[in-house]
Amino acid sequence: MPPIDRTTAELPETGHFPNREELLRVKDGWGLHPALDPEAVAVRFDRHLAALPPQPAAAAGEGAGPDLVPAAAARDFIIQLTSSLTRTRVDHRKLSQTDKDAFNNALKAAHAAGTYQTLADIHGDMSHRMHSMSGPIGTQRFLPWHRRYTLQAENVLRSVQPANGAPTLTIPYWDYANDHDRPDWVWQPPNVTRGIPGANGGSLPTQTLIDNLLLRPRYTPFTSHLETDAHNDVHNWCNGTISDIMAAPHDPIFWLLHANVDRIWDRWQLNHTGKPSLSGKDAVLDPWTSTATDVASTIALGYSYA
Repeated sequence: MPPIDRTTAELPETGHFPNREELLRVKDGWGLHPALDPEAVAVRFDRHLAALPPQPAAAAGEGAGPDLVPAAAARDFIIQLTSSLTRTRVDHRKLSQTDKDAFNNALKAAHAAGTYQTLADIHGDMSHRMHSMSGPIGTQRFLPWHRRYTLQAENVLRSVQPANGAPTLTIPYWDYANDHDRPDWVWQPPNVTRGIPGANGGSLPTQTLIDNLLLRPRYTPFTSHLETDAHNDVHNWCNGTISDIMAAPHDPIFWLLHANVDRIWDRWQLNHTGKPSLSGKDAVLDPWTSTATDVASTIALGYSYA
């Protein structure tokens, strides 16, 4: 990964966020999870093909016609799909104690190395324009930027020592619409505070609210309401460091919260083709070189949700 380019930015007036089953493994040797049902796979495959540039019939292989899938496209999708099933994010309630210990040990190792703090500090730089408080571009960047950020955190945790690293670790998600207990089993670093949930406002969304979000056909209303109603309110409800927009990722519960936001977006993408309205420099998810298009698919990025 390229070095982090840090710049200063004007801070918001207030620190809080603005208001508005683990399944059986199908193959132990590969560690595959049946995270995707057949219909979902078909939809993802259609999305994969639709994103491809037009190809002459000859490129699809001998005998290929207009209704046949190019062999290379099919092969690439199967490789991506298989890879994503070996890197499956699951509901944190389904983790074993061993899994929880491995996750916390990775957090502690990254914190001891200082890489965790460096990663968490990125969120305090509002010049990245990753929230709606930065204006219309921030609204468009919210989901792709945090997808890239959460993947970066997962990569950091998978790369740390001791115990030969944690190459199979994934960030679990917190399904806060159905799980109303803050996941306090997650390691609490020094200087991170966790107050009484809900004591300073905020709320957890209902599943009905999430279902209604998933029915919204256009990207901008979907991401706008997801950010305010099923993200900001959750941060504020948690109370403590995670409710301070400048410092939130210093509490590792942040990653479980954002894995769920990303999961909701991934579910929405199965039924809708909308995407962020970004171009040029606005589409680059700084401080990384990835663009919004690069992170449009969890399958292409190599992970999935169970």
